[in-house]
Amino acid sequence: MMDVKNKFSLTSLAVCGLLVCSSCAAQAPNPSTHRWTQFVQVEGQPEPVPAEWVVTPEGKFAHSIKIPNPVPKDSGYRKGMTSEQYFEHLCKTEAGEFIYKTVDNVEGFYFMRPPKRPTDDDLIDRYKLEAPEIERTFQLLRATPQERGGIFIGPPWKLYSFVEEPAMSAESGKSYVRIFGYKQDFSPMKTELVSELKSHYGLIWRGLNRPNDRELAIAGNEWIVIDLKTNEVLAVQRNYGRTGFNRNTEGGIWWLNALGCPNLNPVDNLPSRFYKFAIKSLKPVLGDKK
Repeated sequence: MMDVKNKFSLTSLAVCGLLVCSSCAAQAPNPSTHRWTQFVQVEGQPEPVPAEWVVTPEGKFAHSIKIPNPVPKDSGYRKGMTSEQYFEHLCKTEAGEFIYKTVDNVEGFYFMRPPKRPTDDDLIDRYKLEAPEIERTFQLLRATPQERGGIFIGPPWKLYSFVEEPAMSAESGKSYVRIFGYKQDFSPMKTELVSELKSHYGLIWRGLNRPNDRELAIAGNEWIVIDLKTNEVLAVQRNYGRTGFNRNTEGGIWWLNALGCPNLNPVDNLPSRFYKFAIKSLKPVLGDKK
């Protein structure tokens, strides 16, 4: 027969075990070598953003843009919210497409900040990517100007004539690369290095830093269309992605399969949605046929 002392010891171990398990469940999200530690105030957002987001000239410029309807300082997060509850709230109160001005007969534009192609390691990290809901799409494309240009150029479905990007190397003495010439079954995509932009308008993206978002496996972003001469904002698309439910990665993080806000992209996350957003403000010369 078990004596009282041993029974008490086993009970204590069981209680301690429960407490340890409870403590594990309440721990912070999975560790990341990319977890942000330094933040900087920027003109275009109400909250400071991770210093990593503004290390490039393109990133610094993106976060300096003041838009007509910035996100409020109070995101609506309340203690005890689940990831699903917070995501639904952000989608309902902040996400959407906001078109302030349209321009007709646009031949092409400046793709100001082409995202890098993320690796699988990037996509399972809670913090590394600035705007994973955007950047994940570019894992599906080869990291070339021609491939990125194909998002916007491809008659008769995608009707811009050209797209321009920053040149990746300054060795040529040219600052930009122009992508043009593709016609399905007739001619391949072409590129040329140029010294001056032909574009009058630009498309740029940036991440959003909302309280407690990454801890709950949520990440926000904005696409912004601007007038390159005046920096006037013509259009904004704001979206949120939610992960945390993948069974094969630590913390359930797998941004490639993240959910986007249903009021923006209920069916897919194909690159064509970037084209569909762009044409709402910058209408191609021949008009959209889709």
